[in-house]
Amino acid sequence: MQAMKQLMKSLVVVALLGVFIPAGAIQLVTKEEMLRSLEAPPVVNAAATPADPLAPQIVLVDPEVNGADKVVRNPFKMEVIFKPQEGAALDFKSFQALYGSLKMDITERLLKEAVKTPNGLRLANVSVPSGKHRILLRIKDNQNRLAEKEIQFRVD
Repeated sequence: MQAMKQLMKSLVVVALLGVFIPAGAIQLVTKEEMLRSLEAPPVVNAAATPADPLAPQIVLVDPEVNGADKVVRNPFKMEVIFKPQEGAALDFKSFQALYGSLKMDITERLLKEAVKTPNGLRLANVSVPSGKHRILLRIKDNQNRLAEKEIQFRVD
């Protein structure tokens, strides 16, 4: 009975989340992926290593908001700048974009539509379902130093 209630609840949420994607918009995440991520148990990092102070920096330029309660509207722009430390170069082949608590790999989808700049990535027409979202960005430099930044936002 509980499983049936959960299934019905999920179906209602899917119906309510019906999102119209503007023509030409990049659907970075599907409704199903968002729901799977929201329903997943929180991931606990058993042995989180501290950030390497010599790793590249990841700077979110657009949207200007970052935080679970910050609101953006579809479609929106996304721009990220990567800043390697002096004497190092970025390894763009190491770039990853992981979605939600399940850390679903959306790298290929993102890179397919992104414009690569000399020091970052730019997307002009991004659309995601209404709700809260988290995207973990990762990149290494040519000395194999890993940088990570989590972007959080909400779409109404």
